[in-house]
Parts: sequence; C-alpha cells; structure tokens
Amino acid sequence: MSSEATKMAFDLSEWRERFIRSVLRIASVLGVILISVSFPTSSVKDRILFLILYTILVVITILQTPYLVRAYLLLFISGIIGLNAILAWGPWADGNIFLLATVILASLLLDNKTDLAILSASMLMIASLGLLTVTGIYRLPADGIPATTFAGWGVYLADFAVIGILLVAAANMLKNAFAGSVSQMQAANQSLATERQSLEETVRERTSELEMHAFQLRAATSTARSIAETQDISELLKKAAHLISERFEYYHVGVFILDSQRNMAYLQASSSEAGKALMGQAYRVDTDRRHPLARAIETKEACIISDHDRPHFYQDAYFPLTRSRMTIPLSVRGSLIGILDVHSDQPHAFSPEDAEILQTLADLTAISFDNVRLLEETRSLLSQVEAGSTYQTRTTWSKFTSRQKNAYLYTPAGVRPIFARDKTGRENDGLLIPIVLHGQAIGQIKLKRKGSSNKWLDRERDLVGKIANQVALALDNSRLVDEAQKNALRNQMITNFSTFVRETLDVEAVARSAASELRKVFDLKEAEILIGFAQSGSPTAGSNRVSKS
Repeated sequence: MSSEATKMAFDLSEWRERFIRSVLRIASVLGVILISVSFPTSSVKDRILFLILYTILVVITILQTPYLVRAYLLLFISGIIGLNAILAWGPWADGNIFLLATVILASLLLDNKTDLAILSASMLMIASLGLLTVTGIYRLPADGIPATTFAGWGVYLADFAVIGILLVAAANMLKNAFAGSVSQMQAANQSLATERQSLEETVRERTSELEMHAFQLRAATSTARSIAETQDISELLKKAAHLISERFEYYHVGVFILDSQRNMAYLQASSSEAGKALMGQAYRVDTDRRHPLARAIETKEACIISDHDRPHFYQDAYFPLTRSRMTIPLSVRGSLIGILDVHSDQPHAFSPEDAEILQTLADLTAISFDNVRLLEETRSLLSQVEAGSTYQTRTTWSKFTSRQKNAYLYTPAGVRPIFARDKTGRENDGLLIPIVLHGQAIGQIKLKRKGSSNKWLDRERDLVGKIANQVALALDNSRLVDEAQKNALRNQMITNFSTFVRETLDVEAVARSAASELRKVFDLKEAEILIGFAQSGSPTAGSNRVSKS
C-alpha cells in the first residue's frame, strides 16, 4: 500500500489513544471542580478516597504510561466513585451514573467483552447490596435516607440493567458498524492502492516503451544521416548493416541486392562474421516460399517471424542463434531493389513499431543507394564526356596549329611571330604558365623579368594563370569563328551551285561549274570531274572529262 493510502486508512488504536488522552485531560480539569463542590459535605474517608483517586488520575494523565494501564485505571476510578456513592446513599444517589459511564468507557476503550463484564459485575454488586440492605445485614451510613424494599431495589436494578444493556448493545453495534466501515474503507484503499500500483506499472512500461522508441528514433536519425553522407555503394551498404546492428543491438544484419529479374538475391553487406563468410553468394528467391526473404519479396512488406511460432519459423543453418527475424524490402519509387535481413537472439524481439522504424530506415537506405548509383553513373558519363572533349580538343588544335603561326614574342620593337623554337636550352628561364582548354594544354605563356631577378610571387602566378585561362577561351572562340566562316563559305558554295543546277539543263555546264566552285573553295591547283563509269569503277572510253586549272 502506498503512503497516501496508509494515511487514509483508519487506525482504531490511534483513535483510542487520542480519545483516552482527551478524557483524562477533561477529567483532570473537571475533577477539581467536583472535589471542590463535594469536599465540604464529604466524610474524612470520602475525602481521602477522592484525593487518592484524583492523584492517580493526574499521574496517568501526565506520565507516558501504557495504554492498557491508563484505560483500566480510568475504569477503576469511575467504578470506585460509583460504587462508593451507592454504598453511601443507596439507589437514591448518582452512583448509577458513574457505573453506566464505566460501562460506556469500557465499550469504547477496550475489546474482549470488557463492557459486558463490568455491566454484569455492577448488576451483581447492586443486587447484593440491595439484599444486604433489605435484610438488615448492611446499613447505609448516610442519614435521612428513605427505607428501601425488595421492590425498590428490584426496580432500581431493572432500570440499571435495561439502560446498561441498551448502552452496551448500542455501543457494540456502533463499534461493529464502525469496524465494517473501516474494513470497507481499508479494502477500498487497498483496491485503490492496487489499481494505482497497476497504473504506475503501466505508466512505467509506457514510459519505458516511449524511451525505447525515442532511442530508436535517435538511432535511426543518426544512422540515416551517416548513410546519406556516404558516396560509395559498397561502403554505403556496409555502413548500413553495421550501424543498424550496433545501434539497435541486433546480432546480425545483412543487405541483399536483387538482380533485374528479381530471381536472385546477392548478399552485399553483413555485420556478423557468419554473414561475412557468405558475402557474394546468391540465393534463389523462388525456391522456398516459406523463406522470409521470398515472402518479403513477394508481399513487398516487412515479414516478422519468431521461434515461438514453430510452424512458420524458418531456421537458417548459418545463423543458429536466431530466435527472431525480420526481413524488410528496400524499394525506390515503387521498385524493389533488395532486402534488409535483421536477426535477433531474443524471442519476440520485433514489434510493429520496430518494423515501422526499420522500414523507414530501409527506405532511406534504398534512396541513398539509388542516389549514389545515379551519381556514379553521372560521374562515369562526365568522365567519358571529359575524355572525349579532351581528345577532341587535342585533335582539333593539333590540326589548327599545324597551319597557323603558333608563337608570338613581345619585344620593345613590338610583337612578332616566332617560326622556330628556342634550341639553346633556355626554355626553363622565366615563368612558364600552360594555356589549358578542356583539360588539355594547347600552349603556354612564357614571361621574363627585366634585369637579373627571376623570382615570381604566388599572387603573380595566380594572376597569370587566370589570364592564361581567358586566353584559352579567346583562342577557342577565335577558332570557332574561323570554322564558322569556313562553313558559311562552303554553305554559300553549295547554295550557289544548287541555284545554278536548278537554272540549267546542260550537263557539261553543270560539271564545269562544279569544278570551278571546288577549285575556288578549296584553293586547288586543279579540279577534275569524270562523268560515266563502267561497273568495274574505271572510266569508260566514251566518258566525258571536265577539268579546271
């Protein structure tokens, strides 16, 4: 029972302790008044008796005496006062009030039928005193007391018995009802305490589950971040298997990748040594429909099995410690690309909430896998394009520079072309900066300072490098303009020739015009057109030859 329930429970012993303390204090205060009132008219014997009883009352009120001692002494004091009053005054005094008070106090302060015993003893004492008084054996000491008869003592005894029995019965009924109420209250408190304990246990379980889910979410977030930062497919799959196993405390995690027909699954990553021994092996999906991998591929949903469900549990010989297993599909844009295989050595280790978290993590892994794959394909295409561009640049500029003046020198006299390379071994004098276009060096810039100093600062080298880049772009633009002009001339020639062909029907005139246009466009020494060929490909004897020199 909790502390609050204990405080709410009624304690009869504590109530009786508080009650007797209150009665003793009240009696100690009122006792002084009663003694003061009765002391002048009392005999010496009564005075001594009252003082002794009051002293006992004060002592048990002040001192910390045991409860039973105080209870019995209080009953003794009340009973002696009542008995003394009856012995002195008979049924005409207030002794019966003290005796009835003794019976009521006994009912409230004590159990074990003490109130009935005191009531019976009081009735027996009254009957004996009445008998002794009527027979003359005992004479009441007080003067002026009317004579009593058997009838008088009988009525007195009957009245006392009826009132005493009613009081005892009422007190016992009240105690029983009170005890029943206390028992019900205690039972209700106990029920509340039990229910509260159950609720607290439920709250602790829920809190533990929430903490576990929060831990899993944090683990999933950090795992997804680490996986997303990886730019290599093989490393990505290894990191996914290792991080899921480590942060979710699963003893084996494997990643299978499917082929294009989804008939074969290849183990590409594993977190355990047993799984690493199976790396690269292929598993045929459609061989066993009971296998969790096949079920996950077929349903495209997470599959959870446990060894407690023996008819549906698939025991893998390579993983004998597995007691719970979950296979999760890896999907990208609705297309299944693989399976995440998770093993635990604990029974019922996977819940639907775990499956939801791991499914989200599997989706993120699949998306990262596909992004890295696309990135690698893009890099490969860019590499191919760059290689092609480099080759094209080298070929184009090799042809271009073969028919152009490829070097110029600035001197105080001006800029002049260089027709021969320097063979004196001074190529390395000064600052040499390559002119790079599309990763291919198409030339270089050579600078020499005036005087003997030949030291160049980094910022100067950087500036010359930027100028070299601009020169490379300008040269390439110039080459493209030159090629565009030549293409324009060719196109003009073709257009002119086409126009002439459409305007004349003379074959010889067409041939003469074609030869003339070809010589002009290509700056040829001679252009010759032969018309008429045999099947062997050589000119026939009757063929026409048109030439232009």
